[in-house]
Amino acid sequence: MLNFFIKINKLKEMPRTGWVLRGVKNPETVAEHIFGVVFLIWLLGEKKSLNNMERAIKIALLHDICEVYAGDMTPFYYYVKPPRKLKSEAERKKLYDKWVRLSKKEKEKRGRKKFTIEKKSLLKLIKDLKYSIKKEILACWYDYEKRTSREGKFAKQIDVIETLIQSIVFFGPEERIGGSCWWEGAEEIVEDPLLLEFLKVIEKKFYGRVIGEYKRDRELENILDFILEIGKLKKMPRSIWTHMGIKKPETVASHCFSVALLALILGNEKKGLNVEKIIKMALCHEIASVYTDDLMTPYSRTLPKTKKEGRKIFTKWPRLSKKEKRAIFLRDYKKEKTALEQLTFRLESSLKKEIVQLWDDYKNTRTKEARFVNQLNVLAVLIQALLYQKKDKDLPIEWLWEWAFEKCDDPVILESLEELKKKFYKGNFIFQTISNLLRIKQPFLT
Repeated sequence: MLNFFIKINKLKEMPRTGWVLRGVKNPETVAEHIFGVVFLIWLLGEKKSLNNMERAIKIALLHDICEVYAGDMTPFYYYVKPPRKLKSEAERKKLYDKWVRLSKKEKEKRGRKKFTIEKKSLLKLIKDLKYSIKKEILACWYDYEKRTSREGKFAKQIDVIETLIQSIVFFGPEERIGGSCWWEGAEEIVEDPLLLEFLKVIEKKFYGRVIGEYKRDRELENILDFILEIGKLKKMPRSIWTHMGIKKPETVASHCFSVALLALILGNEKKGLNVEKIIKMALCHEIASVYTDDLMTPYSRTLPKTKKEGRKIFTKWPRLSKKEKRAIFLRDYKKEKTALEQLTFRLESSLKKEIVQLWDDYKNTRTKEARFVNQLNVLAVLIQALLYQKKDKDLPIEWLWEWAFEKCDDPVILESLEELKKKFYKGNFIFQTISNLLRIKQPFLT
């Protein structure tokens, strides 16, 4: 499973092909796109009263993971064989500014080829997972591709709408390219009455007009505003990595995606956990960062001014008394809760209550789900740190192991830490130190 998550981490660095083809600087990654799709399906699925919300969220989380090997194939994928370097900006615009016009026969032909490539990629990605997990991942992905259930159909339409919103964010509604061909894509696929109304809300928001009849729906307007706000997390690098001097670090949105995917996979290993709840909690555990920035407790009080100074600060885990830890927690908690209430105050009351409650449970570790997600967050950070250290041997991350030993006591998480130790430190001087710490924490593991 850890090998699976390490491969999935590539999606945090994989820019979506459509934005690259259109010359977007610092384009959205596949992981960030998935983050947006899952939130949209959660909020609009609640309004739609989907029968199986857990299934819908899982489908959204898994729908693009095949791109680890297949890459992000847009409608232009077979239009230029292979995608070539264009000679000028004018040539690029001429080629990519219009939606691809294809006959039904050609669409079906290309669709079959794309499906075959992506299925092969997905099977390669999940081949070493245990059967029950492989079965669920493949079933969710197949449901999305073939729209075999109500949730699969809904997710497919949401995917197109999220991309439409992102196109307008990148290009603006007044640009000729801004949203234009994505509107055509949405009109081809979207048929759900609620989602058709949501398209009208988008049209009204950005263009000030609506073609056809329009009945104002404040709930849909507020959902759109909320999605636009948390969309800023796609551009917000996690401060822990920027202060350690990592170039192009993961964003808050991609980190939330990682923790949510860990929740989906490892949540199935835990009996008695509400998997839907832990996935949602993972998604929203850092969304207050939209207004607070990404807080770095307990380092946020001693941020470095230079890369060299930053490396020095992060060589040791801060030794704080219980009283000091509590004071720091309360200051950050109040700041974040105020930000979260500001972020969610226009949402329908039940949605707002759910998001705030999930976040509050996470911060205060009130429930068994919250305790598990807190430890998943540690695991996600540690995996990311180890991957960064592979590229930058001087990156000091031993303090993260201390954090992990302080925070984690769940057998599934401790077993994962043991496997990380074997994978990244075998033959290294630090191997025995970490082994000893793990032995103290959980004797049976070693």
